[in-house]
Amino acid sequence: MSYVDAGYAVALGALFVYAVGLVLRRRRWERALRVSEVPVAETESAPGPGERL
Repeated sequence: MSYVDAGYAVALGALFVYAVGLVLRRRRWERALRVSEVPVAETESAPGPGERL
């Protein structure tokens, strides 16, 4: 195996690891967004800014 082939293998391996990291990060952000969303029923019953109870 030549040094050029080894360089390509390392570069492709690094890109693959980076892509897997991006996929995992996106899943983590989507899961955090789902957990942080407030249900509609809670937002309708809550008073708005400036409203009295």
